[in-house]
Amino acid sequence: MKVAMQNSVSVGANATNSNILSGQRYERPPFNALGTLFAAGSALGLTVEINVGGRSVTPAMGVGAQNHFPIVPDDLLIDGWEAVKEQLIQITVANTTGGALTFFWRVELEYAGEE
Repeated sequence: MKVAMQNSVSVGANATNSNILSGQRYERPPFNALGTLFAAGSALGLTVEINVGGRSVTPAMGVGAQNHFPIVPDDLLIDGWEAVKEQLIQITVANTTGGALTFFWRVELEYAGEE
């Protein structure tokens, strides 16, 4: 079983969005999952990092400037990260530029079995 969430978010100049998944259906997955993040930005200058259940999965990573919704598999940023059932998935996006940028994202969660 695999579920997906996809959207875009505008991040203001020199600003940070602390959790782009806030309010999304699978922000807290209903099952143990392996996660995949596909990402693209409207221009260079965005960074993204993932935390699950309060633990860091990735350091801040740069996002490419394709200026479109992610194309699977071309815009893969990171895959195979673990998301334990009901733990908060937090994806933080920061804009390091002097103008607003758009972050395009897709998160896929694949069922990884019981604990």
